[in-house]
Amino acid sequence: METLDTFTCTFLPATALARLSAATIRRHVQVLRGCAGDRDAVAVVARCTSRASRNSVLMLTRSRLVITTESPLLRRVSLHLNTDLHSLADVTWTPEPTRSGIQLGVTAIDGVRENVWVRLPNKVEMWRLDEALKQAFRTPWGVVAAAATPRVPALARAVLRFA
Repeated sequence: METLDTFTCTFLPATALARLSAATIRRHVQVLRGCAGDRDAVAVVARCTSRASRNSVLMLTRSRLVITTESPLLRRVSLHLNTDLHSLADVTWTPEPTRSGIQLGVTAIDGVRENVWVRLPNKVEMWRLDEALKQAFRTPWGVVAAAATPRVPALARAVLRFA
């Protein structure tokens, strides 16, 4: 029996928590895997929208932020953003509990500002993404801060550890 790689072991639970359909996962997984590789652990996968496209998927891993888009008619998947977390600047996010989502803004290394609305199925997932973003962008490299947010269940916190 073959053992699953790190990407598969973490990607599948993340898509289940995001409540993504199997068809969406099937369309996006090859592009996302190609960007993250087999050894990168996935923290969060979620649907998102931007001004340029309606159907997008955001994936946050231990070292990368990847956004794929889907063409409206033929549903062809293309890469919108694939960057190392350390090459992003001016990263801001605003959780909106009333809408169960997060407004995320990042500036890529080429100076282009990306603003996306990350749609999440419920408030628990919204706070889970908030915690993952805090760990990715507000802790020093290689240091994982103790989770102090009481809004995130202990089970969800254990999944997000990057170390």
